[in-house]
Amino acid sequence: MGFFKDIRNLQKQADAMTPPEYKGFGGSMRQMRDGVALASQTMSDLNAGQMQAQTLMATGVPGQGQITGVRDTGMTVNDNPVVELDLQVTTPSSPVPYPVTHRQMVNRLQVAQLQPGATVQVRVDPMNPQSLILA
Repeated sequence: MGFFKDIRNLQKQADAMTPPEYKGFGGSMRQMRDGVALASQTMSDLNAGQMQAQTLMATGVPGQGQITGVRDTGMTVNDNPVVELDLQVTTPSSPVPYPVTHRQMVNRLQVAQLQPGATVQVRVDPMNPQSLILA
């Protein structure tokens, strides 16, 4: 008897937490539409990021970045973490290091190499020195 009472209490809590616009059949359809729109936006953002990465690998200026900080964003893509890196970047056209905060998905096997003090190869957008990719 206690098990069924717990399930009923959980259902009541779920109903109380559901926003009014998502209740009923019409609400379920709105919730599904909103979920599909969010998934579509996420896929579009990933696609744009891939296109930017390909462009930077082809046309970016080679440089070096010294890692000054690493943060986990809590996001993963195919079990690979997305990390936020604080870098001091130098390029042939800018020999004086300048700071950049960069977010990128990295292979989980390479995470140990991304420690403060390490130097990484980067490709920098010649039009926007704050836009780069780890090479």
